[in-house]
Amino acid sequence: MQQVVDLIIREFKNNLNLFVLLSIFFAIETIWPYFKFKQNRSIHTFRNLGVLLFYLVVTTPINYIATAWYGCIDTEKFGLLHQFALPSFLRIGIGLLLMDCGDYFYHRISHRSNFIWRFHKIHHSDLDVDSTTAFRFHPIDNIGLVMMEMFTALIFGYGSDTIAIYFLIYLPLLFVQHANFRFPDKIERIFETIFATSNFHRIHHSYPQHYTDSNYGAVFSFWDRLFRTYQKADPKNIHYGLEDSQTDDQQSLTHLITGPFKSSR
Repeated sequence: MQQVVDLIIREFKNNLNLFVLLSIFFAIETIWPYFKFKQNRSIHTFRNLGVLLFYLVVTTPINYIATAWYGCIDTEKFGLLHQFALPSFLRIGIGLLLMDCGDYFYHRISHRSNFIWRFHKIHHSDLDVDSTTAFRFHPIDNIGLVMMEMFTALIFGYGSDTIAIYFLIYLPLLFVQHANFRFPDKIERIFETIFATSNFHRIHHSYPQHYTDSNYGAVFSFWDRLFRTYQKADPKNIHYGLEDSQTDDQQSLTHLITGPFKSSR
């Protein structure tokens, strides 16, 4: 029972940190916006936060299961990395790379699979990308990703410590990638050699399709260069969203939640 209580407290703290980060980035981009909004921003915020709340309700039990799963991997020493006498820092470092590489390939698959794309396109269909877009994910999309991460963790043997450090990097970066404010070009160029920065990710949120199907990296950008899915464009000239999701009805909260169950693609 105490373990369940601890998990609930931990999840509450994680969600509280999420909303603190969201508030900070939302305030900054309100004062110094990079792009002018096409939609009413209040309605846009309401819709995206509605998706986020639905996402949290559905995925919280999955996160409990995943937390227990990673703890079991640590305790029982499952996976390849546990078969070698590696220092902790090296095991965690390799685990971070393996996890991010797995996320990269799952992301590519989500653009190729008709079934997964139905849910993943909810994230891509946003016509005005800002900090609230960072968590405009349909829960079914996330459940598939978590299941993949659990499977790769079992095979390779990275556990709770790797997961904790990965998300310590990933969550702030997720806001940076979607925030509607501009970072200095020099900073972008330096960090983009390693990390998936805001301009790098803006291309991924734009159309036509060859831009949408590029720059898949979650934390590290070098996977896209290595596997030839990297695209570069002037962020001032891009168009956010998807060509087939431009109407207001397709941006409604009802459609964002139920639409994937009615669509074939």
